[in-house]
Amino acid sequence: MRVALLFAAVTFLWSVPALPQSPADLCTGDVTVVRVSTIKPGAMQTFMAAVAAHKAWYRANGVTDNEIVTAPVLVRDQATKLWKLSDIEVMSFHIRPPANSRTPNRGDAAWNAYVKQYRDSSDLKSEYMTCMPKHGRQ
Repeated sequence: MRVALLFAAVTFLWSVPALPQSPADLCTGDVTVVRVSTIKPGAMQTFMAAVAAHKAWYRANGVTDNEIVTAPVLVRDQATKLWKLSDIEVMSFHIRPPANSRTPNRGDAAWNAYVKQYRDSSDLKSEYMTCMPKHGRQ
């Protein structure tokens, strides 16, 4: 009986596919965090300074294979039907964000400073983790 149960358990475990351990296990491209931020009135420069400080923090901490880029959202004026760049919404793309194990200084003074800049200048409207096709490297 024990042998039969052991055999059944081993057979079951071999037949169950391995579960992905992280988003990188699922993604054949680049894991990318996509955020849509609503910029507070008059705070676009502070938001962009936060982006620059965010990038700088990673470089100062030895992470050189990630990218952070921003793009204003395009909006269409319903009355004129003309397109313009939004002055209140920005999308940001954090391409290949490093695992926590690669960022041991998370939460240090410089980290907290750029997070404060983001909070002072914007509200996070939405955040997604995506699998973007390979970006910027082959």
